[in-house]
Amino acid sequence: MENNLEKFFQPKSIAVVGASNDSTKIGNATLKNILISDYECNLYPVNLNEKTILGLKCYKKISDIPEKIDLVLISIPAKFVPKIVEECVQKKVENVIIISSGFSEIGNNELEEKIKTIISKSKIRILGPNTMGYKNASDNLDASFVFGVPRKGNLALISQSGALGIGMIYLANNEFVGVSKIIGVGNKLDIDDDDLINYFSQDPETKVIGLYIEGIKDGVGFMNSIKQCNKPILIVKAGKSSAGARATASHTGSMAGSDKIYSAAIKQAGGIRCRDIVELFDMARALAGQPPAKGNRIGIITNGGGLGILLTDACEANGLTIPKLSSITYKKIDKILPDLVKPNNPVDLVADAGFYRYEVCTKALLEDPKIDGIIVASVHGGYARPREFTGAILKMIRERKLHEEYKKPILGTWVGGKEFEDLVFDLKTAGVPIYPSSWRTARAMMGLYIEGKRIKRENKK
Repeated sequence: MENNLEKFFQPKSIAVVGASNDSTKIGNATLKNILISDYECNLYPVNLNEKTILGLKCYKKISDIPEKIDLVLISIPAKFVPKIVEECVQKKVENVIIISSGFSEIGNNELEEKIKTIISKSKIRILGPNTMGYKNASDNLDASFVFGVPRKGNLALISQSGALGIGMIYLANNEFVGVSKIIGVGNKLDIDDDDLINYFSQDPETKVIGLYIEGIKDGVGFMNSIKQCNKPILIVKAGKSSAGARATASHTGSMAGSDKIYSAAIKQAGGIRCRDIVELFDMARALAGQPPAKGNRIGIITNGGGLGILLTDACEANGLTIPKLSSITYKKIDKILPDLVKPNNPVDLVADAGFYRYEVCTKALLEDPKIDGIIVASVHGGYARPREFTGAILKMIRERKLHEEYKKPILGTWVGGKEFEDLVFDLKTAGVPIYPSSWRTARAMMGLYIEGKRIKRENKK
């Protein structure tokens, strides 16, 4: 089928079948979400038994609506859905979202096959069934039944789990990760992950694509969409264990498949596999806010030797190297360290390190052509002032913007309590990823390194 999803995400007219005046009904929530969106469109509730819903004139059937409809959302019992889809085909509706559940996720495959037959000779595109719909933060359209408004940004999220997709909205907001669009694919009767990857690869509002998947129906199409996409793609693939595979079958009716095959295929296609949703957001923050790493040589700066060692171990375990400092960099840093300490990598600025030491050391690593990425860490050990650590990072981010040769990722790590919370907030709002764990920091830097390798491969073609 055609892959033009422009009207799917930016419809000029929307109908909600199953709209209701009953606030406990999903149809009511769906209509309400569209109404309160800051999005301009013609909106039509459809219900056999109502004259008006939420102040809007109600229509008994899709065919009664005088205008051409770009998008129809269906929220009625599963057994009635095929009839509504038939009406949509007759009305030449281009896009449908089937919110209703009760299909292949409970073994009712025949009902999905019936819908496929109905749409087989049409150009209609269907999302779902068993889906939350989508939230288009770029254009302020909430075409879903769930509550929650994502912060506007450049991460597109595709989730096979509606509930997890909802959780992603709140996690993204908490982590200051902006979202362009978030969409639940449900049972993937028609619109699949590869359709959406192809769309988001061309979407100017999207910089990074993240997916939660349980199973893939078109493996070749999925891998080809990743290969052809010139944006980083982060993938959480569930069902790794035998018990997890059973759970995916009962959740969305998906067959999980061989986990090793998935990992190998994702890597070969150029995607980045994440172990869970938190890691997906960790990497998304880094990829959206920092330049990719041109190599795997990492410089570590810390005011606590123990944290530096933990970061070194985590980096080495994830395919990154911590090289010795060049003689030039060594001399620059040696000038500002106390006499009892000599520069190394990781660079231990010692416990009383303030703004000046952090600034000079970070700049020295930015200037070093043998360093590809920098991790700046701070332990609140009672001597240092975390505000100075934050100020130094922000200054170096500004410096980096002025110098082409400084285009290296800078990630932050912190170990402390409430005293750090405001500072973490300042860095996140400035687009600087900062993590409370050496492992999370290393994995995020690994994502930047993998993206750098992918860009190199693309440039050689």
